[in-house]
Amino acid sequence: MTAHRSNRRQKQAAATRQDILRAARRLFASQGYVATSMSAIAEEAETGVQTIYDSVGPKRAIILALVDVIEEEAGVEEVRRRIAQTRDPHELIALLVGLSRQFMERCGDVFAAMASAAPTEPDVAEAWRQANRHHLGGARYVAQQLANLGALKPGVSVARAGEVIGVLSWGITWQQFIQEHGWSLDECETWLTETLVTLLLRDGT
Repeated sequence: MTAHRSNRRQKQAAATRQDILRAARRLFASQGYVATSMSAIAEEAETGVQTIYDSVGPKRAIILALVDVIEEEAGVEEVRRRIAQTRDPHELIALLVGLSRQFMERCGDVFAAMASAAPTEPDVAEAWRQANRHHLGGARYVAQQLANLGALKPGVSVARAGEVIGVLSWGITWQQFIQEHGWSLDECETWLTETLVTLLLRDGT
């Protein structure tokens, strides 16, 4: 009976945490990080402010937790598994670009909120740096996989390939094409795939 109660409490705590994160995400996307108060998050999540502190922490902890949430929603682990298994350089690049697209489709709201607040809010800047580190780590991993397959162009190092992949597949690049120039997601995906193939892969791969 005690174990049953403990399991039920754990499930309730996890559900409360998810409700809080979803509420914060909606408000960060619609109002911005700075304008969103803890009391507003509590009201949106239909809980108390102290419950938020107990379950997740202050706003800084919430935005950091959302970095992990968006990775889960974008299916990062599944794509990493497929990237580790493929031996086709073109498929590697297609998987990477597809992940970038999924990220923008499913998590673009959080990304935009973080991007707008990071320059002036130290807490968000830390979350932004964390997200960028994760992204660059993935880009370097793909670059190393391409090198292991002997697919990189002569003169293109793993480090340089990782930098190119990291910059071109970062959400800011997608946002600029979509918001500033009116590109569709399909157009972005096609262009990015073709560009990375042209810049990185040796002829005949």
